[in-house]
Amino acid sequence: MVPNWAKNILFLLIYMISGLVLVVIIEGLLSGSDLTPLNTVVEKFVVHMRTPLLTTFLVWVTTLWNPFILSCLAVLMASLLAMRGYIYDAILFLIGLLVTVVSLTILKNVFQITRPISDVYIAGGWSFPSGHATVATAFFFLLGHTFFGKVHTTAKRISLIIGSIVATVIVSFSRLYLGAHWTLDILAGVALGLLCVSFTVLMFNIFFGSKRSLRRFIDM
Repeated sequence: MVPNWAKNILFLLIYMISGLVLVVIIEGLLSGSDLTPLNTVVEKFVVHMRTPLLTTFLVWVTTLWNPFILSCLAVLMASLLAMRGYIYDAILFLIGLLVTVVSLTILKNVFQITRPISDVYIAGGWSFPSGHATVATAFFFLLGHTFFGKVHTTAKRISLIIGSIVATVIVSFSRLYLGAHWTLDILAGVALGLLCVSFTVLMFNIFFGSKRSLRRFIDM
């Protein structure tokens, strides 16, 4: 098992790096720096990748793994964890996703950036940051964190990590490919998801990690 201090250092690094990335992106948007042309460059590149088959697949991905469905799956996952006696993990899962959704909603309404014009997919709402990328990152990060200690072989742990990363990448890329978001929306969404989950895990580790009796009381 990985010691708690090592976990805290890892999540602190994730928190700091993702926070820095998010700050840089926001500062770039506010100041109109050289980050903004990245949107146009990537958009032109992605347009040339489009094929009917890939478009159909990614429309299916973006529809099936939207923030609402992932949020419902998070509630279901937390319920299943609670039924198995993992109350601590269930609360962490729900709080982590709740912090993510609240932060996402605040940023969307503060910046109110319009979406790019797409001829293959129509999406509503504000563009920055990407809701799909944010919630998918948070959901699969929480999923990996929750079950990492519950699988007992290295191969299964590696599969869990790789599967979580691949799922996040596919969902995020689907939004970029379909023209529903700018590149900076996706990058900011991934950073925000990592930031919110790492912050939640750190807070839980700080307040409950060193108090094993309190944590056992929660799981009773």
